[in-house]
Amino acid sequence: MFSHFITLFIFYVLFLQSIFTPAYAADDAVTSAGGKRQMTAYLGEIPGLINADGTGPFVELVKAIDRADPEVEIDIKVFPLSRAMLGVTLGRADFGLPAIRNNAALDALPYRFSSVSFGQVTHVLYTNVDKPITKAMLFDQQQTGRVFTVEAIPDYMPIPAEPSITIKRSLLKLSHGRIDAFVWAQEEADMMLKQLKLHNIHREDFGDFEDVFVIAKGPEGDAVDAYLSRMIELLRQTGELSQIYQTIHLSYNDWQP
Repeated sequence: MFSHFITLFIFYVLFLQSIFTPAYAADDAVTSAGGKRQMTAYLGEIPGLINADGTGPFVELVKAIDRADPEVEIDIKVFPLSRAMLGVTLGRADFGLPAIRNNAALDALPYRFSSVSFGQVTHVLYTNVDKPITKAMLFDQQQTGRVFTVEAIPDYMPIPAEPSITIKRSLLKLSHGRIDAFVWAQEEADMMLKQLKLHNIHREDFGDFEDVFVIAKGPEGDAVDAYLSRMIELLRQTGELSQIYQTIHLSYNDWQP
């Protein structure tokens, strides 16, 4: 009976190690049969930019990083956004995408953002034309006592927000008056807005944020952060970063549905 308990205990410890051991560490890197250091990237699915079939501009960015360093092989996996971020937190992936820097939330987050940014991403405030709400009103909620229901990615926002399950769902809820506002990256949300053919939605420039990677906290994250900084600088110098980023995000486009 006691030996059976010991066996179960050892199995449990090994199981925990398999979950929480980081995918990459500077001093103990996993190598493939070809001698390359292995890294793993978890990308959150965003149709058009990160597709479930492993295509899209963000995927091409990671592939460019992979090509830039012949000593490293990056395994790219696409998951729902929340699962991708969780994978980085648990150490199953070395870095994740997409993310925008929100320094105000750093201490509360289970992960951190990369030191290097690879571009500026425009975010748009979407509201219902029958319930006009401006960016200034959202930032003035504490002073006025007015509370608005905003859906976005809470970890990335400088205002209180509730999690958006999908872009489509948030835009439909907004159209039906079930939420007050929706904040998202321009290209992704505009694409869905046009597909849904919604005409009772108003757009306003919410601001530009730094496009960054999500990485783990601690020494493992330090090593990955340094690696990504080197690779992005290399792609910047060759001009490849600019070419790829033009297919990801552009400056604010002032139009209304």
